[in-house]
Amino acid sequence: MITMLIVDDHPIVLEGTKNLFQEIADMVVDTESDATCVLQKVKKTPFDIYLIDINMPLQNGIVLARNIKVLQSNAAIILYTGDDIVDYYPLILERKIQGILAKTASKEQIIRTIRSISHGELVLPINFLDFLESKCYPQELQKKLKLNAKEKQILSLIADGDTNHAIAVKLNVTQRTVERYLTQLFTLLNVESRTEAVNFAKERHLL
Repeated sequence: MITMLIVDDHPIVLEGTKNLFQEIADMVVDTESDATCVLQKVKKTPFDIYLIDINMPLQNGIVLARNIKVLQSNAAIILYTGDDIVDYYPLILERKIQGILAKTASKEQIIRTIRSISHGELVLPINFLDFLESKCYPQELQKKLKLNAKEKQILSLIADGDTNHAIAVKLNVTQRTVERYLTQLFTLLNVESRTEAVNFAKERHLL
């Protein structure tokens, strides 16, 4: 029997994802919409697999995955996102994340991935090989690393000390969108904080 916890702050997405497994006899699925409550749940009842939304307001999925691994080293983590999964490939190697799924993935693909990971296997898109190639030739990657106009603008704003709310106002987007931009930017630069991102960009003359 495979036990799984789905974590997503969108009730409709959470319920819809859970419903995918209604007729799967060997999977027991629980859900949690508040990321800050997950660790207490894990302490009481560890799960085999965690399907976690990356962009959540109270605690993003990347941080939550790391904290789960601290409590349960053998936990299998699958990040679930509406963004381009390519942006999060570094996490598979650097954070030992077992898988990344797009929210547009088919039911068959999601179930196949979960079954494979429960058996200690990985199911990855073919373009993951391109990412591995870039890791083997880091100097070439460094030459290719360039920020687009929006990424440079966000870096400049956080360098000025602007809050997420202030950035949202200046870019005329929602604060949740800013949080998503920052998550993608930190992943691209392989950093975990605003300070690290700004320092990285300045050292490499990306700003």
